[in-house]
Amino acid sequence: MSDGNAGEQDHGGDHVSPVDAFARWAASEPVPLDRAALAIAAHCRADQVDEAAALAELDRLANAVREPTPTAVVELLFNAEGFGPNRGRFADPANSYLDLVVSRRMGIPITLAVVTIEVARRASLDLHGVGMPGHFLVGTPDPDTFIDAFDGHIIDRAGAAAIFARFEPRQAFDDAFLQQTPAEAILLRMLNNLRTLHLRQPDAPSLVAVLELLIRLPGCPIDEFMRLGQALATLGRPDKGAQVLESAADQFGGSDAEHLNQAATRLWAQLN
Repeated sequence: MSDGNAGEQDHGGDHVSPVDAFARWAASEPVPLDRAALAIAAHCRADQVDEAAALAELDRLANAVREPTPTAVVELLFNAEGFGPNRGRFADPANSYLDLVVSRRMGIPITLAVVTIEVARRASLDLHGVGMPGHFLVGTPDPDTFIDAFDGHIIDRAGAAAIFARFEPRQAFDDAFLQQTPAEAILLRMLNNLRTLHLRQPDAPSLVAVLELLIRLPGCPIDEFMRLGQALATLGRPDKGAQVLESAADQFGGSDAEHLNQAATRLWAQLN
């Protein structure tokens, strides 16, 4: 995986890795979705990420929004600028990398939603993520109005329920599905999408990169550290996996720390 050029500079002028930059943005209040999403791309991609170019393009798009309304944002992005779904290659990891979604004008619901939210924010319109099961939407200041960024349309609650029924036909719709999704949960869902792709292919190095970011999210559960330790061992780096687990043990303490240290000991034993 590449360090890219989406790392930050700390106050002393030293380079900060994309992993550390991601952790910083994910713990910020408010969370800058654009910066955190670009850090995901920078860490998980083999080629370099031009963060400045992606941010400049988001700025340009926002400047082209004629008025701060959902209709104007949708008109610009999905009509004038041609953003839309990558239907032919839905499982392409590139759909989860914000810089490529911005440059290629193609993505999946959640990354197209991030573009919509970030362009709107720059245009003085407050939009938010709506993590409905099966399909990600964008919420607007009107609680009964949403944007389906995948198809580039404004919809109401009935429209959202219809989309849900298409993707989750065996489950009853609940208005709670349309509640605002916090930014850190958006990042988690983006990473989980990538993890699912890399488990299906499979791609162990890419999976490790995703897990390295997951464990930097605030409140990350112990299971993710265990998965990363095992994934590193699978790549022939049980020593690094053991170090990850021992570091996590220092964070968690108690019975969790004991469990992590035991797992680390098993990985160290693989070197004997």
